[in-house]
Amino acid sequence: MRLIYRFLLIFAMTAAVLSACGEKEEPNQGQNQGQGQGQVSQKPSEEIRQADQFATDLYSVYYLWNKEIGNDIKRLDPDTCKSPVDVVQQIRFHKAGKEVDHWTQLTNNLGEMTSSVQGLGLTYGYELQAGRIANKDGVYFLLVCYVVKDGPAEKGGLKRGDIIMTIDGEEITSSNIYDALYTKTVSLGIAHLTGEGYLGAVEKEVTLAAADMWEDPILLSKTFDVNGKNVGYLVYNSFDLRSSSMLPDVFRKFKKDGIEELILDLRYNGGGYVFTERELASMIAPIANVIAGDVFQTEVYNSILEEEWKRLGDDTNTYFSTKHYYKDEDNLIDEDITDANPGIKKLYAIVSSGSASASEGLIIGLGPYMSVTLVGQQTYGKYCTGWMISPQQLYGSTSTFDYSKITKWGMYVMISKFADKNRQNSAEPDGIPVDIEAEDNPFDGFQLGDENETMLKAALKAAGKTYVETKAAEQGKPYRTELLEKDVPRGILIKTDLPAPIDLSIVRQ
Repeated sequence: MRLIYRFLLIFAMTAAVLSACGEKEEPNQGQNQGQGQGQVSQKPSEEIRQADQFATDLYSVYYLWNKEIGNDIKRLDPDTCKSPVDVVQQIRFHKAGKEVDHWTQLTNNLGEMTSSVQGLGLTYGYELQAGRIANKDGVYFLLVCYVVKDGPAEKGGLKRGDIIMTIDGEEITSSNIYDALYTKTVSLGIAHLTGEGYLGAVEKEVTLAAADMWEDPILLSKTFDVNGKNVGYLVYNSFDLRSSSMLPDVFRKFKKDGIEELILDLRYNGGGYVFTERELASMIAPIANVIAGDVFQTEVYNSILEEEWKRLGDDTNTYFSTKHYYKDEDNLIDEDITDANPGIKKLYAIVSSGSASASEGLIIGLGPYMSVTLVGQQTYGKYCTGWMISPQQLYGSTSTFDYSKITKWGMYVMISKFADKNRQNSAEPDGIPVDIEAEDNPFDGFQLGDENETMLKAALKAAGKTYVETKAAEQGKPYRTELLEKDVPRGILIKTDLPAPIDLSIVRQ
């Protein structure tokens, strides 16, 4: 028998951590919450005490909204706070009861978080959207948006548009939905839409084993002939470091193809490294501005850092460049991209609510220099830059503070707002609006890169391509879904050039 459930409701998985140190009051409203109620007399462990102090120092000195949460920082008192991870999340900046900072977080495994941002770690190699089954309360489905090259999902025969109806033989509910991401093996029941737009029965079971691999964010690139004009197309899903060494070859190929315009597909790109963002921008921007080293972005910090950067003579601008160099213990990147700028005259950016941070920064930074048309849905609205900071980076080797118990800890902390050369940021507060509306629709029957795929089609039409509408091009119905959130702060934007440690005595009492 065929199932006839329509999928009409947006599904959003959210989690609220309620346990904390201190009183259960709305944070950032100016109250001194102190050590609060329900505290037992037993002191926190030495590891937790060190983590409390580490988070306190970062929030006090580096945090963009350090003054606004000044009273709440006291909840991280090393003598009383036993849950610094929870408290760090709870006291992130709110305004008028609304959480503004969704991203700052403390972790006891910074290496794992960094690997996740770099596309490393155990993965099934797909991106999923989630939707609710309207007439079965609490039952959901998962929709495959894309599969990565050489990943378990691709090897298992999955593709964009496949609908997952069961996990390990069970209906999908809130209790097992994340098994599709965070288990080592999983069996998925796959279905497809019927011609009437209903969901068919499960047709096959696919069993996947998670692989420890790097997910290549350069999903595909190709060139289209649009009425005699060559238009490049690039699906780019994360501004990670490794891909920065591969992007120049993509753009050298675009240059060889003689592209005049570029469609940059960022619909699934939640951000990444400023280093990679700047390199990509330097291959898209007018070459004259790149050679001149014009300002790509500027940043705004809290008053402590503004004064410190001024004292040190540090420049808070980021510039276009033909040369890009980065080195740490795991990465060495030394790229000359002088020959990788095709001379693009117009940029079309495909975006969605999944486009955040570095994706938004790229669009904003390029805006003053070239024509940029946004196609899709309003972006996420992640307009600030974060640093992943370890205790070693914060305190340095000469610090008198003992951080020996937290060497694996770290904090992703919002430290600045990015803006274009004119200090304008159209992503604040709720994302960048688009010029041409189009919805991501994996139900449409076309793979990414197919000229009939819904969002690419809208971009190609904007570039001048003429379509003869057919039934085949309009199959399926645009059911609304949301990306299934992963266990990484959404909208990562990472600065890698952490300066020398600041004297923390300027804020410690």
